[in-house]
Amino acid sequence: MKMYLPALTLLLFLASACGRKYEPINYGKDACAHCKMTIMDKRYAAEIVSPKGRAFKFDDISCLRAYALEPGSLLFVNDFSGKSTEPLPAEKAVYLHHESFGSPMAGNLPAFADEASAKALQDSLGLPLLTWEKLP
Repeated sequence: MKMYLPALTLLLFLASACGRKYEPINYGKDACAHCKMTIMDKRYAAEIVSPKGRAFKFDDISCLRAYALEPGSLLFVNDFSGKSTEPLPAEKAVYLHHESFGSPMAGNLPAFADEASAKALQDSLGLPLLTWEKLP
């Protein structure tokens, strides 16, 4: 029986870790975990899911970036263009930065699923594409 206890403990740990996923944001009701404003604009919303599975929701990508990240957290952003209805892994999205975007907390960082989705705005504003690691 003693042999099974460590294996069962490991199995339960792995099963709980697999359950971490994006928790849908209730727009107009959920508050930003950083600035406490009500999350209204889907285009800039973001979320962190901690290693323990707790979801922290944000009204602006800049709020997510200012929040203290726990190692192993999952980071999600919404696609500004609306082409992708599913949240995007923040590390895989591409970003633009310009004051004309007017995000809720003036981070002005819209996320896009890929370079093609951002191309029209990138060209019209003459902006470089940014990755998660190169965000201001």
